[in-house]
Amino acid sequence: MPGKKRVFWFVFISLAAFSFLGASVMGSAPQTEAKETEADIQMPLKNDSFELLVLGKDSAAELCDVIMLVSYKPSDKSLCIVQIPRDTYFAYTDGSYRKINAASRVLGGSDKLKDKLSKALGMSIDGYVEFDLDFVKRMVDIVGGVEVDVPCDMDYDDPTQSLSIHLKKGVQTLTGDQAVAFVRFRSGYLRADLGRMDAQKLFLAAFAKAFSERVSTADLPRVLLMSAGHLKTDMRVDVMLSMLIGMRQISADSITVFTLPGEEYRSEYSGAWYYILSHDGCERAIGDYLADGEYAGFDPTGAFTDSKRAAIEEIYHRNILPVPYTFMGIMEQGVEVE
Repeated sequence: MPGKKRVFWFVFISLAAFSFLGASVMGSAPQTEAKETEADIQMPLKNDSFELLVLGKDSAAELCDVIMLVSYKPSDKSLCIVQIPRDTYFAYTDGSYRKINAASRVLGGSDKLKDKLSKALGMSIDGYVEFDLDFVKRMVDIVGGVEVDVPCDMDYDDPTQSLSIHLKKGVQTLTGDQAVAFVRFRSGYLRADLGRMDAQKLFLAAFAKAFSERVSTADLPRVLLMSAGHLKTDMRVDVMLSMLIGMRQISADSITVFTLPGEEYRSEYSGAWYYILSHDGCERAIGDYLADGEYAGFDPTGAFTDSKRAAIEEIYHRNILPVPYTFMGIMEQGVEVE
């Protein structure tokens, strides 16, 4: 995909579906015959920026396989996408299971997680978008499949998670079901879940290219309505529409992608793997790339560490810097396999 092509906004075409969802709730669904131009629609964003929590959930256990923060700044036509590993240690509960992937379910909804994360990250998160994996399947089938270079043979079965993944290494066009398998697979990557997150970045790029080539503007209303049942949000219709229109102006080299800095840790008690965030690294990353306006500082209450565990504290206080890529840079990097 050419670096200067303004096609990345198609990756976030899911966001536009919320304009239909929100409008139907308000009793005034958008009309496809609207005569408004892009210039007619104003940008109702606070401080000329919008921070969005994006969550992708599995259908079996309601756990989040995808957790991202998206910061959109229309004034300089830039986008920053920050991945939060699903195994991130986060003290959102008094229970023993403290991986962030269960936080939305335990807290009682994505809106509760949004509020909890806003305080813990020291920044304001303006809205959330939640989708299920059937949304990924449906969108891939709509575009007629997505061409992906699968980095290794993928063979994994787990009936408890409804997982049956069998893909061969190499360039191939994935169907909707195969695409869901691709974005969920992690057992063959050198760094497990972190490798899966890199694979998800590659998939986003491939999907953006396919969508931009095969779906016209005239097709969008039909596509959005077909997807609406798989999406939830707390965002206003006008904000969603403004974001979608603005993202059309973003070039691939104006998009920054990175994972919140940290390191894996294996619990000496349960044997479970966690991802421990670096305090200094996250404070720098959020201050430089995400926070808009007042920034309270990262983790004022210590929710991402455990003072009783020396190994967790050691990682938490280690200065691990973020490693940002442009959208094209992550394509060149690829995924490390075992």
